Amino acid sequence: MTPTLSISADGAFEVTVRRNAAVPEVLWSKVTTEWGDGTASSTLRVPADRFLSNIEWLPEYCRRFNTGVEWSDGARVLVGRAVEERGALQATLDNGITAVPEAEVASRLSQGRFKRDLHPFQLRDLGKLLALRNGANFSVPGAGKTTVTYALYEAERQAQKVDRLVVVAPLSAFEAWTDEAEVCFHTVPAIHRLTTVGLIPASAEVLLVNYQRLHRAYRKLVEWAQGGRCHVVLDEAHRMKKGWSGQWGRASLNLAYFAARRDVLTGTPAPQALKDLDAILDFAWPTQARRILSASVFQRSPPQGLASQTGARIRPLFVRTTKSDLGLRRPEISVVEHQLQGLQSEIYTALRNQYAGQLALARSDRNRLARMGQVTMYLLEAATNPGLLPVGGPFDPRANAPRFPLLEVPKEGDLAQLIERYHKHEVPPKFATLASMVRANAEQGRKTLVWTNFIKNIETLEVMLAGMKPAIIHGGVPWEGSASRRQRTREQELHRFRTEDACSVLLANPAATSEGISLHKTCHDAIYLDRTFNAGHYLQSIDRIHRLGMDPNEETRITILATLGTVDVTVDNRVEAKAMSLGAILSDDDIRTMALPDDVDYKEAIAEEDLPALFAHLRGEDAELRPAPRP
Repeated sequence: MTPTLSISADGAFEVTVRRNAAVPEVLWSKVTTEWGDGTASSTLRVPADRFLSNIEWLPEYCRRFNTGVEWSDGARVLVGRAVEERGALQATLDNGITAVPEAEVASRLSQGRFKRDLHPFQLRDLGKLLALRNGANFSVPGAGKTTVTYALYEAERQAQKVDRLVVVAPLSAFEAWTDEAEVCFHTVPAIHRLTTVGLIPASAEVLLVNYQRLHRAYRKLVEWAQGGRCHVVLDEAHRMKKGWSGQWGRASLNLAYFAARRDVLTGTPAPQALKDLDAILDFAWPTQARRILSASVFQRSPPQGLASQTGARIRPLFVRTTKSDLGLRRPEISVVEHQLQGLQSEIYTALRNQYAGQLALARSDRNRLARMGQVTMYLLEAATNPGLLPVGGPFDPRANAPRFPLLEVPKEGDLAQLIERYHKHEVPPKFATLASMVRANAEQGRKTLVWTNFIKNIETLEVMLAGMKPAIIHGGVPWEGSASRRQRTREQELHRFRTEDACSVLLANPAATSEGISLHKTCHDAIYLDRTFNAGHYLQSIDRIHRLGMDPNEETRITILATLGTVDVTVDNRVEAKAMSLGAILSDDDIRTMALPDDVDYKEAIAEEDLPALFAHLRGEDAELRPAPRP
């Protein structure tokens, strides 16, 4: 009997390795050690990603022990494609690429259904993407990544490389993918939103699925994808940056194996740290991210200059349109500083001292990041509106809105009671500034977008600014597909803000509004009431009102409210440092000013890299720190 290993693949989910009785134990031990836990008897089942990422040793060992390999057709295709892609990747990294000439790009598009005229920078990006087997579009939000992706899909469809498209995107981006198809195609492809458990129509050519539903609809989606040559796109791809350790990331990375072509779209590929690139690159080039990125990227304290080195390394793999390419007037960014004083100062100082006393525990606690995230949010509340701090019982925004006349603060009293009654004693200084700015804008016929991370702030401001008929968007306001008949929806609120003159302000939190929503034809003023350490939010949010399609000469005004002596200033400096680091990756200095807060699941207020800055603040070491200077 000839020693033989049999390797078969169940679609792209799992690879099965079997041995016959003649395979030497020492070789089978190597198989189970490399791909399993060392305990399999004669059959081993291994996830496809683990198998493909660790296959180089197999030919040598089979030769050493005179063992043959029988491949099933599915396994042969899986491995053959992986080997071919690795070769293409290495050639691209070593030699770069030659973009497809503009004339050839135009010729391909003219033969198909695509009708929209592309800007020169979009044609440039499309030519490079067509030269790549799989691509990444890291253009700034508002540069037309959706349009370029539809053009890419149509050009690849004309080349008979793909015939269907899956777009994984936030729900807020579905509107853009649907609307853009209307203006991009002579004959609009059939688009299906996979938002329910129903069947996918046989006529569907473009399938939209959101990250939250991807895991639950995975098998159904894969069956549809395998019905043809599927182009899979991750929009706002930073959402799956947790990779295999997160549900969204795991489903996205598994989906990669069913794609004839893969592309990632995001203006913030590394919103928190360089290691965020790992999952994004592993989707575009399965199992290859650790070959592309240096080991230094994953160190707790990466060496100086690593961002620029990493950018140079991955530059052949992505395209990027900068804000400068768009020809827009640079936004005016300013920071309005507020002094910490009065009852707010007492409350904030007491909180900071309390958390500083827990510092030693937090440093050793394995859940310290979650704990410090909580601490960060409490400090942000105290720095903006201490009235948010009371816990327990329902929150009544009408009862907690500032009342006049204000009561005198008692000389002595329990701090917890003062927090409970804060709104009776003080108007949060940021609220007073915000209300004044919004009213001044309204008098000039300008609408204002207000960002805050706290729903209770939104509800309180809705009461305070009732005369300006504010529109409201946060996690508790559903999209139309999940709303009851009597609920207001995000679509309704956006429509009011865009079309009703009386609606002068939109109150929103980044988790619900920072991606996929365009307001640039309606609003040119944004005020940030508070921010977390999450730089991705910052790098996404400004672009809701500053993007391609607006009047190039329109003045865009961005205002950040910060309370001196609080975590506000610590956050400001950390976000600015992250923006500079991302700019080094992308060779785009504009990212420092065209940016603000984003995250995979929007629950992280702080990253591991931010802890030293937070600890320094709790110890009082940054008392003299000021907001970062703006260009």
